[in-house]
Amino acid sequence: MTCDNLKTILKGEDQCFSNACSAIENGKKFILRNPSNKTVCRVRVDDCLITDKTIKKCDYLFQVSGSKFYLVELKGKSIDDAVAQILSTYDNVNKKIKAPASDYSGIVVSSAVPKAADQKFKNIQEKIYRDKKLMIKRKQFHYEEIV
Repeated sequence: MTCDNLKTILKGEDQCFSNACSAIENGKKFILRNPSNKTVCRVRVDDCLITDKTIKKCDYLFQVSGSKFYLVELKGKSIDDAVAQILSTYDNVNKKIKAPASDYSGIVVSSAVPKAADQKFKNIQEKIYRDKKLMIKRKQFHYEEIV
């Protein structure tokens, strides 16, 4: 199975969808290690699925085996912006996908940030989880997950 089902649900253009397990931009990497050969669909969100410049959106959406979703932002330093982009994308795409928030993970892959930002991020992370049940994680430069 390819991305056809997700493409139909999201009403996106073909060039926005691929079966790639990674995303790399400006030295930031998100990789899904897939030793079980699960079906993966990568959706380019920013300037592809969502082209409206007035809407905040993350860089990528990954779907694994039809039931797990990763909202990925490959970001410089502004964690606040990255989180806002993930939340906005979640709200936009989940109107169509209609999956529980527990099926989603928001991932911010960022440049090095000052230690003071860690507590601020934890506070944001806890608030979003309380309000939406959406877990947001952050890694510096490289994020890898086994699916």
